[in-house]
Amino acid sequence: MRSLYSFEHKSCSAADVISIDDASKNAKQSSALLDLEGTILATIDNVKHCIKDREIALTNVDQAEQTIRKTITDTRKNLNENLDKLQRKLLLELKSKHENCKSKVVKILNQLRQMETEVENLREQTIQMKRFASDLQVFLRTRHLSKTMSKTIESLKEEISDYTNDNMEIDVNHVIISLVNEVKLFGEIKVMETMANLQLKDAKIDQAQIQVHGLSQNIQNISLQLKQKFDIKGSVERISGCILLPDNRIIIADYFGCGKLMEYNNNGQHVRYIPVSDAPYGLTLVDTECIAVTYGRSAYLEILNTKNTSDKKKLKFSNCCYGISYQDQKLYVVVYQQGIVVMDLKGKTLNTIDISIEGAYFYNND
Repeated sequence: MRSLYSFEHKSCSAADVISIDDASKNAKQSSALLDLEGTILATIDNVKHCIKDREIALTNVDQAEQTIRKTITDTRKNLNENLDKLQRKLLLELKSKHENCKSKVVKILNQLRQMETEVENLREQTIQMKRFASDLQVFLRTRHLSKTMSKTIESLKEEISDYTNDNMEIDVNHVIISLVNEVKLFGEIKVMETMANLQLKDAKIDQAQIQVHGLSQNIQNISLQLKQKFDIKGSVERISGCILLPDNRIIIADYFGCGKLMEYNNNGQHVRYIPVSDAPYGLTLVDTECIAVTYGRSAYLEILNTKNTSDKKKLKFSNCCYGISYQDQKLYVVVYQQGIVVMDLKGKTLNTIDISIEGAYFYNND
């Protein structure tokens, strides 16, 4: 079965239709294209950041494997050394007790052999007496020898009544037996998972630092709206640089005031002073955690990690450096008497834009 639907379409007036040519005018300078470019660059940075994070994770896994391997080896070594020590101690005890048991038996054997010799002598005396002595002598000697034998027999009875048989056995420590019979695993390797907490950089953050020229909209028609205002700790001079990080941290450079790099939270509360090598001037965001900082008259910049300031790279210039921006893997630095120096993150100069930079930076002649 078919169903038939009818649609009504109202006619469009010529005034409502914009030609494709008019709609596409200044497309190369449109905010849509700018957003797309920013999103692409931010995504590249995000992917590189994720790759770096996973490379660090891989290194950590390898280090953990080496640490565990060493722990296993050391444990086995300590176990062997302890077992060797216990074995030596037990063998010394065995030797001592064996010698004690043996000495007791040897002592008794010596006594019995001496007694055997004495009885053999009595027997020999009896034989000689029967052959050569008179009846009177035999009579008298027999009584004497009988008394001697009685004493010998009594002595033997007393001796054997105290005899003991020493039977040595070993009672192995139950822990050792358990180790041999019950312990089935040397240990257990546990894998504990924690969230990586990777944060992706928002393309809008970098775009906020890029000057856009040639937009069809007149800048006079743009109105700004104040969202938040807070005081800068210990500063009475103008601020030379400020950026907003992807995690909403605010980094402020106070070149003309206290000469420090400060971190604030998104509520305007001072968090800390970030250690830097000199008075910071200009700031730009390089990735989600790294920023580039210029140092004005000191004629160099540093790329540093805001969470690990010991991780930084220093790039020098021939003259004072002030304003700075980052786009498309390139740094754009305002250098006095040179112009805008374009360089990569390794410090290689790619280009120098020879323009007048008067007014593009603050320069104090005091």
